[in-house]
This record gives sequence, C-alpha cells and structure tokens, in this order.
Amino acid sequence: MQLQEAKALALQLASPGKSEAIALRDALGRVLAESVESDRSIPGEARSRWDGFALRSSDTLDASPANPISLKILPGMLAAGHSTEEDVLPGYCLRIFTGAPLPAGADAVVRQEDVVETGNQLVLKHPCDAGSGVTAPGVEILKGQCLLPMGAILTPTRCALLAGLGKGTVLVYRRPRVALLATGDEVRELGEPSEGPFTFCNNRYLLEWLVMSHGGVPLVLGCVEDHPGHIAGRLRDVDADMVITTGGMGRGRRDFILEVWQELGVHLHFSRIALSPGKNSALGSSQNRLFWGLPGNPWGAQLVFQELVAPVLLRMGGHVEGKAPGLRAILQAPVKRKQEGTLAIRGMLNLETLPPAFLPQSKKSGPLYEELRNSFAYILLEAHVQELAKGSEVQTYLHDLPLSAHPILGRNVSVALCISPAHPIP
Repeated sequence: MQLQEAKALALQLASPGKSEAIALRDALGRVLAESVESDRSIPGEARSRWDGFALRSSDTLDASPANPISLKILPGMLAAGHSTEEDVLPGYCLRIFTGAPLPAGADAVVRQEDVVETGNQLVLKHPCDAGSGVTAPGVEILKGQCLLPMGAILTPTRCALLAGLGKGTVLVYRRPRVALLATGDEVRELGEPSEGPFTFCNNRYLLEWLVMSHGGVPLVLGCVEDHPGHIAGRLRDVDADMVITTGGMGRGRRDFILEVWQELGVHLHFSRIALSPGKNSALGSSQNRLFWGLPGNPWGAQLVFQELVAPVLLRMGGHVEGKAPGLRAILQAPVKRKQEGTLAIRGMLNLETLPPAFLPQSKKSGPLYEELRNSFAYILLEAHVQELAKGSEVQTYLHDLPLSAHPILGRNVSVALCISPAHPIP
C-alpha cells in the first residue's frame, strides 16, 4: 500500500477521545476540548499607562510654555490594585501610578517627568489630549471574545493567557493510552545482562518517548521472546487506545505478530507499505483499538511512527491539524532513488541560513551512531520522483518535535522561513 493511502486509511479509524477537566497548572502540552471565551474585559476599567497625575484634559487646553497653567494636587495617591471614590473636579489632579484605575472625572494622565510640582500645585506647559496616558477598557480582550479555539495546544504562553483570565481549570482532551511491546529473543531491558548476541530494546524506549512527545500516555508491556503464545498473552485484554509492537514483522519463521493478531481477532487493514525504511509495517483494529506492527529496526520504526502513527495519535488527542509542521529548506547535495515507493532520507537541517539548508546523509557519512546523533530531520522522496538536484527546494520534517512546539513551527512560520527576496535560492 502506498504511504498516502495508508495514512488516509489510518486517519479514518481515528477520532478524538473523551474530554476531562484538569487544573491549569497541569495543562501544559494538552489540547483544548472547548473554545475559551473571555468572561470579562481586560482591563475592566480605564487604567494609567505610567506614573504621573490623573487630570481633566479640558483643564490643559490653553497650556503653553508662555502661558503655563496650574492644577491643585489632591491629597493622597492611587496605585495599582486600589481605587478611590474621590472625583477629580475641574482645576484638580491626583497622583497616580502605572496600572491604577483612572479616578472618576479624569480622562488623561500626564507623565510626572513632563510637569513641575510646586508645593501642592502642578504646573503644565503643554496641553494634554483626552485619553493620553490611559489604557482603555477591553484593549487586551473584550468580554465574550474567543481567546483560544477548541483544538489549540496549550503552550506556556497560552496557559499564561488563560491564567490572566482567572481560569483555574480547563477542559482538555484525554491523552490516548498507548501500549508498547518489544519482541525478539535477542532484546534485553536496560540493566539486564547483555553478554552474548543480545541488544538493548532502544526501539521500545524510542517509541515510548515519541508517544509522550506527541501527547500520549505510554503503557510499557516490556520485552517478550519470539513466541506466539507469550506475545498473545501480553497483548490480550490490554487497556489502551492503541497497541504498538516492534519486531516480528518480517516474513520469516520467527515473525509472529500477524499470526497473533489473527488469534486475537484483530482485523488487518494492511501488512506492508511502500516506504523505505519501514516497509514491513502493519495496521489492524479490534473493538475501537488500533494495533500497529512496526519493524524491529528502531530507525525504521521511528519513521513509520512519524509518518503514520503520529498523525493518528495527534487526532485521537484532539489536535486539529493532525500532523506535524515542516520547514522548507534547500537541498545541499543531490539525492537519487534506489528503492521503489516513498524513500525517507535523514539529514542535518541548518536553521542559521535563510532559507534553511538540508544536508542529506549518505552511506559515506560515517558510523550509524555518529550519523544519528545530530540527524533530527528527514525528507521524503515520493514514489514518482527519481532524483532531486542540489539546490532543490524540499519539505523537511523533524523527528523529535514535541507537541508543544507545533504552534511555534506552524504554517505561517514555515512559509516565512522559506524564501526571502533578500536571500534568493542559490
């Protein structure tokens, strides 16, 4: 099955989960399950923009250097968080500080450095316009105005906006529960003895961190040897919205995932995709639960997760777009097809240039671990594209992008980073 066809099919099986009310302090990275409208205007009243004196602008109309005017300073002062019942009558003014509500009768605030105090008199040499030095009611937000739409990801800034409205709790989508199981006689948990032809199950750990970064809750089922009965025992009656296994997806005598699915009554939607790496991947469903069979190779499993599992997980968690944002970049070396289907190419994304630059990895880049440690991006060579020349404009995708970063690297940012008239494509 082609990649885009597989993605469309998987998304058809996904829908947002239930909602839950949680404390705002715990809402970072969550997705709103309702639109948030302001229940008040902010500020609720006119406030002073700076330290100075609240006055009537009509008293200052004739003020000039040649003809200064004097106002009588009322006793006391007005600070933020305080109010007064005393009116500012004609010919009077009141000392006021930044953020304090404007007293009745006053319609302007003059800076303290723009006037001269003489005893209890204030001397002005310039007129003051109505509204000068005043923050009008509702400038920041009006009552009834939508602050954040349903489906918005709660970043630190957005959480702070909600706190500014006094929202102590928010309604968010429940995070999808994702069960993770690594299969293989050779895999070991961290901390277990590794002498012999064994390997640590970094693929399951990788998927665990990817699930968390995409808004899910990982449920670790551990590692299990290549035995259909043992695998079925781990997967049977798992309380999760999604089940992901790694390994056992080949066509050999020791690959049992599809056999176990059949035993558990999992309906198979596809068992191979035209994607390299990661072609031996499968999707199934049973009782509103999705089953993913991913390769044992961690980097192939990571790619399939990014391209297929992540969009589904995002949709289940209430994310409106249902996909991760990407960045347009300029290819720094040619790439050529060597396999059929969609080909994923890892590389390094340089954001210090404008537009950004993408350097693809090659087999000559160096040892695997050295290649991967700084490879946070990849591009897709679609099935109908045979090769791309150096200097081509490509869409890059980021492997380790957390959900809370999606609003920052959204469509508008992607477009803005693409091409600037002052920085043409080489």
